[in-house]
Amino acid sequence: MSRTLIDISRLGTDTTWPLVAVEVNGYLQNWITAANAQVSQHQLRLATAPNPTATATDPCGWRLEATLAQLTPGGAPAVLLLEVFLTGTTLQIRPGIGNSEPFVGADSQQGWVYPAGDVGLSSGSWSTTPLPFNAQVGWSLAPGAEYFVFAYSQHRFTNRQAVPMLIARDQVSGHWILAASPPSTIFDALRAVSWNARSGQPSGSRTLLRENSSTPIQIRQPAELVLATTDWSYYESANEPAQFWEPLLLPTDFAALNLSSGAMSYFKPPDGSEWLAIGGHGLLLRTKDPTPTAGPTP
Repeated sequence: MSRTLIDISRLGTDTTWPLVAVEVNGYLQNWITAANAQVSQHQLRLATAPNPTATATDPCGWRLEATLAQLTPGGAPAVLLLEVFLTGTTLQIRPGIGNSEPFVGADSQQGWVYPAGDVGLSSGSWSTTPLPFNAQVGWSLAPGAEYFVFAYSQHRFTNRQAVPMLIARDQVSGHWILAASPPSTIFDALRAVSWNARSGQPSGSRTLLRENSSTPIQIRQPAELVLATTDWSYYESANEPAQFWEPLLLPTDFAALNLSSGAMSYFKPPDGSEWLAIGGHGLLLRTKDPTPTAGPTP
């Protein structure tokens, strides 16, 4: 088994977001070092790490950059971004994803981080109230299917389930996918960005591809991301032919569930595999492989 899953849940009354973020960051830094050694043409970098001394008025979180070997139309290496910051006074969770190409937009956060304002926010305070919540950190360094994921659920609030960080190798292009989901169980969402070598443009996604929720529970493999081809306003050529767009597939350890179940829900299909729901948007992480089937007796 190449995957690792660690439960870092906190059920006490003295937990703050900076303490949790710093612990996650330790796992993340070790994983990035190993991942960069395996995927030398796609380098990951922590531009901003969590502040362990953040107060109630300080933002605390990550800015992650993925520099790719592919060149943008401007001749510079493509750089993907993922920003996840929590502000202590409002417990604001706003994952931002985008590309820092000059043609993307204005020289401001609103210009080059996408989406900037439609991801879904959550309000509250971690400075004056206890913060009991369930949280998981998982990763894999299986060649070609590397990933790192951090998800949590704060059960005292119905809209506090999120995957604030997902880094994964796209199974089609081999490029990094940077993704995050908002802390809500109302909307099905997993915002993601990757790089499409055929079109020379970033590929974005706003959701998982899932079956109809009115049908019996179904686990969909592979976990496919729905490409957002109409609401990325900064393309140099807005009318790219459809054949320039390729699917974005997460590694085989991930699957999509056709309902927005509560985080930490556990699923055991008949094939003997086992899956853990992370976040609140139908994303599953495999914790046990299927039971091998015996071949026919000679």
